[in-house]
Amino acid sequence: MSSAPHKPLGFAGLIGMAPWALLGASLLAIASAALSLAPFYVLYRMALAIFAPVPDTEAIRHLALLAVAAIALRWLMMAASHALAHLGAFSVLFQLRLRLARQLARVPMDFFARHGSGSLRKTVVDDTGAMEGFLAHMLPDVVASLTVPLAALALMAAMDWRLTLAALAPLPVAVLLQAVLLRDSGERMREWHGLQAGIATQIVEFLRGMPVVKVFGLSAQSFGRLDDAIQGAVRWVDRYSAGSAGGWAMFMALLSANLVVVAPLGAWLHARGQVDAATLVLFLLVAPLVLQPLLRLTFAFGEQARRAEALRRIGEVLAAPVLRDVPGAQAPALAVPHGIAFDNVEFAYGDGVGEAQALQGISFEAPAGRVTALVGPSGAGKSTVARLLPRLHEVSGGAVRVAGRDVRQWPQAALLSRMAIVFQEVHLFHGTVRDNLRMARPGASDEELVAAATTARAHDFIVRLPQGYDTPIGERGARLSGGERQRLSIARALLKDAPIVLLDEAMAHADAENELLIQQALDVACQGRTVLVIAHRLHTVRQAAHIVVLDQGRIAGQGRHEELLAGCALYRQLWRDHEDARDWTLGSELGGAP
Repeated sequence: MSSAPHKPLGFAGLIGMAPWALLGASLLAIASAALSLAPFYVLYRMALAIFAPVPDTEAIRHLALLAVAAIALRWLMMAASHALAHLGAFSVLFQLRLRLARQLARVPMDFFARHGSGSLRKTVVDDTGAMEGFLAHMLPDVVASLTVPLAALALMAAMDWRLTLAALAPLPVAVLLQAVLLRDSGERMREWHGLQAGIATQIVEFLRGMPVVKVFGLSAQSFGRLDDAIQGAVRWVDRYSAGSAGGWAMFMALLSANLVVVAPLGAWLHARGQVDAATLVLFLLVAPLVLQPLLRLTFAFGEQARRAEALRRIGEVLAAPVLRDVPGAQAPALAVPHGIAFDNVEFAYGDGVGEAQALQGISFEAPAGRVTALVGPSGAGKSTVARLLPRLHEVSGGAVRVAGRDVRQWPQAALLSRMAIVFQEVHLFHGTVRDNLRMARPGASDEELVAAATTARAHDFIVRLPQGYDTPIGERGARLSGGERQRLSIARALLKDAPIVLLDEAMAHADAENELLIQQALDVACQGRTVLVIAHRLHTVRQAAHIVVLDQGRIAGQGRHEELLAGCALYRQLWRDHEDARDWTLGSELGGAP
């Protein structure tokens, strides 16, 4: 595992994803902002014509037409700027989410355990969505807000330097006040985004646990962690508002107050004959444009601080270490026996620093074309062992080999193509039965789908559905029973026709009837294939060619069923407990009481 080459993703990098559209939008915004001053200059020229000893009515008429044309051209450029900005923004969002999706497909599974689904959903959906506001709206607005004060200053400076300085008089005080208001803003934004990520995580947990919520009569308020997360955000907003409201009100007043200085000074200069009436009118119209756009810039920079934190989290995902292929690696031929070997494997979740070892010194072989079972008490490390095989996690030490080759030396796509996996928790997607089956092999024919479903004992219930194979099954297969979902998952694995089958507690939630159907389906699925099966129901793996007994991340014994009964105390205890559980009835524990 290594980190993909990655440069920190800044706002300039976002613009670089769609440079022509976004730079074109910025240039049009600059031109539109500059044209916004044209009507004021035209009014100045009209005032000169009006106050002349002999008013020039023809010049006034032409100037009025020029002002109308400038206004129309300005709004046309602004519309074109926003259209280009939105095109560029949506292009960037598409590229960014595609990069995130590809990255998340390549990171090991412990990355998801560390970050949580709510936090990652916020990054992929909310944080990337926030970039649209920056690119489509803020970028044109910011360049326009920078252009207007500069153009207004240039125009006023050409008219009278004294009134120009008067228009800038409140600026130093406003800048100093802003610096005080924005101190520690980065830390505050990190706190705010942390609160939002916490809310997103708790909402996901609340929705996933809705059956429990309903059964126990809970609400969002009584679901403690969600309520705490929301109330924490409310308290943060209250503290922030109380501490900054007065300062921001004063800052806004300062940016709107330069006429308080310009108007008296201009009147005094006009009375002394040092400024004509047309120039005074121009300054009264243009002076507010020097500082008021800075207010928009201030809000833009505040928004940008929040987006910078969102961009940092996006960058963290893109920079996460990924499972990488060895350059030039090629998969063994399909004809090669696909045996499995674990050679002194070590594994710890997270980065391994300060983490307890989940697996220590795991060594065993799963012969090609045979069934190997992993058994042991809960928490022994069975699922962890199984997830190392397709590189859902990466080993910390030792090696996992398939067909005699370290899985890290396989091309990842080729390794996964050789494995069909049936998880304990069935993962079905929103769509039809046919859609979910074809995930295993998109090019499979309808006949092959039916054959796989028939072998998996799923065809009969599928054809009874309202639309057969074209029936939508709902989110996570909600419209199917647990046994139906499991058989559909097995049908999907059969359709893949891979030489290795990995079964992670495939019958954990099956009732007696479905257990028989699933067992029949698995018997067919396993014929001629290398099978690694995790099982708590020991009678289902009694005939396995090899059984590996795990306990607290170590191997407590391995061999066939009879050998383990004779030589492994833990396996004997597991088998005894299993037999007792099969014979247990409610009445036997309650003494037959009614």
